[in-house]
Amino acid sequence: MTRLISAELFKLRKRLMTRVLLFVLVGIMIVLYLLLLAVSKVTIPVHGSEEIGAIQNLLGLPLALPFALSILSSLGTILAVILIASSVGTEYSWRTMRTMLICSESRLKLLGAKLVAAGILILIGMVIGLATGFLMSLITTAIGGYSFDFSFMTGGYLWDQFLQFWRTFYVLMPYALLGFLLAVVGRSAMPGIALGIGIFFLESIVTTFMSLAGGWIARIPDYLLAANVRAITARSNLPQGMSMGMGGNGLFDQMPELWLAFVILAGYSLVFIGLAFYLFRKRDVTG
Repeated sequence: MTRLISAELFKLRKRLMTRVLLFVLVGIMIVLYLLLLAVSKVTIPVHGSEEIGAIQNLLGLPLALPFALSILSSLGTILAVILIASSVGTEYSWRTMRTMLICSESRLKLLGAKLVAAGILILIGMVIGLATGFLMSLITTAIGGYSFDFSFMTGGYLWDQFLQFWRTFYVLMPYALLGFLLAVVGRSAMPGIALGIGIFFLESIVTTFMSLAGGWIARIPDYLLAANVRAITARSNLPQGMSMGMGGNGLFDQMPELWLAFVILAGYSLVFIGLAFYLFRKRDVTG
């Protein structure tokens, strides 16, 4: 199994798409911070001072890590879906799946190795994104003329960010595993990428109409992905309305209980993994 994971990590590291996804993550983080800095310097009417104050807080060092993790919970989800769907889907497109199965001990170990390798690279990408966000906060603090005050960097603060890092990874995985499943079902990366990202965006729109419908229909979103992702990412404690997460539409204050959100997301993840492994084991491998 270790040999298979090492092989999958080698292949993913050497693929151009992996590097492109990393450049996209770092590039968007940099551009977003620079745009926030530009907006914070714009002269606006008095009634908008609260919003500008919130933006300036995001550029400050105390909110650097929470804000970066909030970005990762949205942008990172999209990139994770692309990476994990392509890790299995391209084997079908390149007609190398049969060859890989001949060289591996079993189908389940091969698919498991692909999943573990993609998960490792997602974690590495999150660390790089987090470092980029903190570095850009230092730069925008210097450019904006704000004070460098590191008194907030306490043990409790670092522990909270450590927990939020893993919570962010936790909310990425259901969508990534959905893309993984759809790539196995469609025997191609494109169904996993297109449908995985499509569901990520469309779910919030659909749940908005469900919430407005009232009655039992309004309770359905509580058991879907978006509302439960929002319940977990809300722990970042960013200023009101400043969250970058795509876990919800932000129109409704009611969210599922935190423990229930963890359980529901775990349930979805297990179902997606189970279906992917079952189909991959039972179906004929073409290509």
